[in-house]
This record gives sequence, structure tokens and C-alpha cells, in this order.
Amino acid sequence: MTEAITDTIIGATRIYAVFGDPVAQVQTPRLANPLFAAAGTDIVAVPFHVSTARLAATWDTFRALPNIAGIGVTVPHKIAAARLCDTLTPVAQAVGAVNAIQRGADGRMHGALFDGEGFVLGIGAGRLAGRRVLLVGAGGAGRAIAHALTGAGIARLTVYDRDSVAVQNTLEMATRLASGLVQAGPPVLADHDMVINATPLGLKPGDAFPVDLAQMSRAVLVADIAALDRQTALLRHARALGCATSDGNDMLTAQIRLIAGFAAGLSAGTPLGSPQAFGP
Repeated sequence: MTEAITDTIIGATRIYAVFGDPVAQVQTPRLANPLFAAAGTDIVAVPFHVSTARLAATWDTFRALPNIAGIGVTVPHKIAAARLCDTLTPVAQAVGAVNAIQRGADGRMHGALFDGEGFVLGIGAGRLAGRRVLLVGAGGAGRAIAHALTGAGIARLTVYDRDSVAVQNTLEMATRLASGLVQAGPPVLADHDMVINATPLGLKPGDAFPVDLAQMSRAVLVADIAALDRQTALLRHARALGCATSDGNDMLTAQIRLIAGFAAGLSAGTPLGSPQAFGP
């Protein structure tokens, strides 16, 4: 696949840059490039290792390049990148984070967020109804998931993060959508039947997940968006118990056509390759 993609790169090819720190785990290029090729779109997704300290300067450079189709962002840039955008979709504005940015011909940057929608689609909305959810992580991805969960029929959402400001921001955002559904709380599984890891914890050896996994029963639905090409300790424990699980691949695969469509210049929420993208 790599050879086929590189053989098609010409002077008119546009780049969809993916910023992250770290970036080695990023799967967007692997998943998006076949979609771009199949749709006949002359765009190639390429990862770039961009540190927090270099984000603004790198952003300005890429904004100035006419052959940049857009920018995808992952940990830890989703919230900071939203502040750098010229416009935001309603979901991105409500959450205060982005994961996909469309560069206009005039250099203006239009930000969107598909994490929450991708999470619900990936795990299956029917599996969420009535769940009492413990969400660990109130950063960009966690806030997006909280936003989406408020409309997914869950019974309760408890949010935990070491950053109390991030928790408060998430609670305020989610409460505007569903008053009485969301609360802050300790990372305790008691009275919850679903746990979501929306942090990078598990990507590095020795990461300590703040939930006591000894409290987990087989009835708990476990989602770990940090897990892509590796099995985290959380998922390993859950699967050993026989719990139903979902990893970051489920969420990413569910949203990748939306990300690719936005990168290609389609309106937010239009998947690349869908009938809506190309007309009847």
C-alpha cells in the first residue's frame, strides 16, 4: 500500500498533516490514505511529530502552505488547536476541542471534532442505553465523549481527571446539554457498569490507571481509547474477566470517513465515499 500511495504523489498532491506528541502510534494515515485513493482524491495523510512548545509556530507554517488540505490533531493538541482555528463546528465549539481541521483556499482554518460521534458509533449506541458510566479523562477526547454520551441514553455519567479545572469545564459543558445527568466523582467502579479510559494512560510501560480494577465484574463494559495497536493493562484485565470491551480502533474506524471527508473539503459530518459526498 505504501508503494502504491507514494507512486501517485505529484506536484499537485495536497497534504493532510497529522500532529501529535508522541506520534508513532497514530493510525490516521494508515486508515485515511486508502479512502483518499479510492475516492480519487489527490490527498495524502502524513504524520508529523509536533511538540506542545512548537505547535503554534508549526501551525502558522502549515497555514501558509497552499498544498495543505488540513491538519489532524491528537494528544496533546486537541484543545490548543481549537484556539488556533478561525472557525469551529457547533460540536467543536461546545467541547472546546478539535481533531480535524480543514484549510480553506484563503488559509483560514476550520475545526471539527468527531471523537464523540466516533466513540458512540464504534461502541454501538444500543449498548449504552441505561449505563452508569465512569469516564476517566476530561481532556479533549474525554470532553468530546462526554458531549456525545449526553445524547446516548445513559443513566448517569461520573467524570474523573487529576485536572480539576478540566473536570469543571466538562461538567459545565455536559450540564448545559443534560442537566442532572453528569457529576464529578472519584475513580471508583462501585455503582458503575461502564468505565471509559479517555486518557493516554496505558501507552507507556508503568502507567498506573487510577481505577482499582479489583472492583471490576464481568458485567462492566470497558472502553479504552488509548489502546490501538497494543493491549493496555485495563483491557487485558477486562478481557481476562470476560467483559465486553472496545478499544481505540473501534472509535477511530467509525470516524475515519468523517475525518477524511472533512479533509477533502466536504461539510462536517459527510463521510468520504458516501452518496452524500458525490451526489445521486
